[in-house]
Amino acid sequence: MTSLRTVILSYALGTGHTQVAEILSAELAPLGHACEHRPLETWVPLEYDLLFRHGYLFLALKHPKVWDAMYTSPRFTRREALALPLMRPRAVKAFAQTGLGGSDLVVATQYNAMEVAADWKKTTGSALKLAAVITDYDIYPLWARPEVDLFLLPHADLVPLLESRGIPRDRIQVTGLPISPRFETATVKEDTLAALGLDSHARTAMVFGGGGGMGPLRASAEACLKAPGWQVIMVCGLNERLRRSMRAAAQAEPERLRVLGYRRDIPALMQASDAVITKGGGLSLTEALYSMSRVIVIPGLPGQEQVNVRFMEKLGWVAACGRPEDLPSLLPAGPAAREPMSGLPRAPARAAALALDALARGQTSHPRVP
Repeated sequence: MTSLRTVILSYALGTGHTQVAEILSAELAPLGHACEHRPLETWVPLEYDLLFRHGYLFLALKHPKVWDAMYTSPRFTRREALALPLMRPRAVKAFAQTGLGGSDLVVATQYNAMEVAADWKKTTGSALKLAAVITDYDIYPLWARPEVDLFLLPHADLVPLLESRGIPRDRIQVTGLPISPRFETATVKEDTLAALGLDSHARTAMVFGGGGGMGPLRASAEACLKAPGWQVIMVCGLNERLRRSMRAAAQAEPERLRVLGYRRDIPALMQASDAVITKGGGLSLTEALYSMSRVIVIPGLPGQEQVNVRFMEKLGWVAACGRPEDLPSLLPAGPAAREPMSGLPRAPARAAALALDALARGQTSHPRVP
């Protein structure tokens, strides 16, 4: 098998894009790909990073209404690109200086990453093979770049939308959102709960705000504790301030509440829970759905997260909770049904890797997961 140089681009506007890049690297390696994960924040010009990464986080977290208005504004949806005209050439130059254009395949897990690679490809006329992995359940108009050779979508319902934006069907593959295969590997609920010192047979709610620990997690955990017979696993991720703020609550409820930091065993924790309460990030929601627990969505970031929630609500996959204090009424009366959601592709990470490998090797058809 010929070894291929594959570069995977992400951008740290959240932890999801980075996680998807790492998952794809692990799945592509056995297929003969020498993968390099090159986050944009490590090589784009400083002013680019200040505007897009720091600017986005500032608006989304501090001024969400402003970000929501910008996300839906025709001034952005009708643009040719997100980057300003004077900024695009500098980002393209940075891409060229990294030598990424000499790769056999470039995979972008985030919009800015795709845009920079597509701009370089358009500017140079290169035949570089470029793939884009959509990690939300929406197709923002700016994604539809003709320079992209393959789009990987999380759900079949998004295909007509991407086609309507001018992308041919043969450049679209529905693989599902690439999540860790561990979410499809069953674990023993009782063992996970016992290891945390919780009741192995009690109904359990997991409160989770992604790797960054964002959203009204504290209010959500406190509301769940008011539900009779429920115990709570609260995962704060990298939000140490939140974790410290919950110490008193954990001491007051030593038998019903566990407050955790960043964890590598999220699949086991979700599978041990009867309800997963999280925000509207595409990756977090998808992981929760594959765990086959009841998924309840609490208020999160505006823009793409709200679109994700509306998409999944329409399919009956999740229940939206506008106020954390209403959570007790939405918790399931009995154990989780543990039935897979219809429409979720199986083995999505493997399917994505096979599709990317076919693109890199010039195969005209994309193999299915065996």
